[in-house]
Amino acid sequence: MDKDKFVTAVKIISRKYYTKERKASPFEILVHGILSTRTKDTTTFPAQKRLLSIADTPEKIVKLPTKEIEKLIYPVGFFRVKAKLLKRACNLLITKFDSKVPSNKSDLMQIPGVGEKVASLVLEWGFNLPYIAVDTHVNRISQRLGIVPEGTKPAKTEAVLESILSPNLRISTNYSFVRFGREVCRPVSPQCGICPVYKYCGFKLKSKYAKRMLEMK
Repeated sequence: MDKDKFVTAVKIISRKYYTKERKASPFEILVHGILSTRTKDTTTFPAQKRLLSIADTPEKIVKLPTKEIEKLIYPVGFFRVKAKLLKRACNLLITKFDSKVPSNKSDLMQIPGVGEKVASLVLEWGFNLPYIAVDTHVNRISQRLGIVPEGTKPAKTEAVLESILSPNLRISTNYSFVRFGREVCRPVSPQCGICPVYKYCGFKLKSKYAKRMLEMK
């Protein structure tokens, strides 16, 4: 797929599937990002809410016993590891960043539990900066559309998308792609028959899945 067609497809998806930005502080987004690794949002958001209702600052989380954090965030994946990461992350925020979440990627990636995706997530959702958090939905859709090859790592996909998309479009891409990926461009049994960017898509099996939808009607 050439870049112009990809941008057209992104604009169509953004118009149809864009959801309003989540209003949350950078610290809330950081906690969410650390908890979200290998965990579905339906599990992450309730866990995040439970934890932050008890401890909503780095200082308060550091004071909580690790076992208490584990209980609050369970059943997120690797909850014991993440409880320790949260305490280490909050300790670093206190000692190095005056208890504030930094607003640049290099500083963010010094924080335990923060990699490329979580750093971009904090910058995008927490600071409204033009970054793209490439999660499983964004990566899958980018590959199916054909702007990156199959098997491309999220960090590479992020670099490609940021080189193509305008700042304003970057901010809406994660939100719209996540919803589009859940409702239409699913990992299993994608709904190709109702896809608004079908003609732009490079997914090899799209006609098969579109035909299957017709047969089921």
